[in-house]
Amino acid sequence: MPNWNRIIIGDAFKIQPAGFDYYRDLFLLWPFLGFSIAATSVLVAPQSAAYRVFGLKLAVCAALALLLAKERVMLVLVASAYVALRMAVAIIFFHTWLTLTLLLVSGGTLLTIFRSGALKNWKPSYVRPKKHYVLDTAVCVSGLGVIMAIAHWMKP
Repeated sequence: MPNWNRIIIGDAFKIQPAGFDYYRDLFLLWPFLGFSIAATSVLVAPQSAAYRVFGLKLAVCAALALLLAKERVMLVLVASAYVALRMAVAIIFFHTWLTLTLLLVSGGTLLTIFRSGALKNWKPSYVRPKKHYVLDTAVCVSGLGVIMAIAHWMKP
């Protein structure tokens, strides 16, 4: 007798063998990247003092998401690369000390990570799965929904 539940639904909601750490990092990926990108964008050219406070709140939320994540090295690397690239482009258009300072800090962070050899022996604490299931997508999209809800709630 065929198992119709397996035929129709399949292994769509199968849980990854990586476990809770994988799903926590997958959920926190969008909040960290989104909050750090938004904080950088708002803090570089704030429209008013209220937006400066909003940018600081976004930066605190990004730091909190980073502290909750298990694999912090890759998140810091990606965020620093984004900020360095954005500031490298921004220094062409906005000749300010803040832009130069952010470029030097993020570029220095990248240089320190690469030169220190922190990535030479680094291995993630869980095995990256080869197949992705519906549950992975749902966790990732829920992280994106949480960032939109929190940012909308905090916006001045």
